[in-house]
Amino acid sequence: MRKNNNNLDFLSKCYFCGNTLSQNAVTILENKDKNNTFHITCGSCLTSSIVFFSVNQTGIVSVGVATDLNKDEVREKFLREAVSVDEVIDAHQFISSYDGDLKQLLK
Repeated sequence: MRKNNNNLDFLSKCYFCGNTLSQNAVTILENKDKNNTFHITCGSCLTSSIVFFSVNQTGIVSVGVATDLNKDEVREKFLREAVSVDEVIDAHQFISSYDGDLKQLLK
C-alpha cells in the first residue's frame, strides 16, 4: 500500500468533470482535528464546490456541495459567528405562531 504524503491527494480530481485539479484550485477553509472543509474551483469546468472531509474510527467521510460562491465569499461566511441554539429556537417559535403569508415574510 502506498503511503499518502500529500493530505490533498483525495482532492486531485473534479467531482463534476473528472479533470485533474491544480493545487491552487483548493482553498482550505477550516482544519480542525480530523475535520476539514475546502472550497474547490475546477479550472476546466469552472464548477465550484464546498467539500467537508472527516476522518473517524470507521474511515473517511466526504460530502461535496456545488456552490455559486467564490472562495472569498465562502471564506467570509466561515468567519461569521455561527447561529446559536437560542436563535434557532426563537425562529422556530416565531414561524410556528406566525399567521401570515410566509412568502411575504421572507422577502
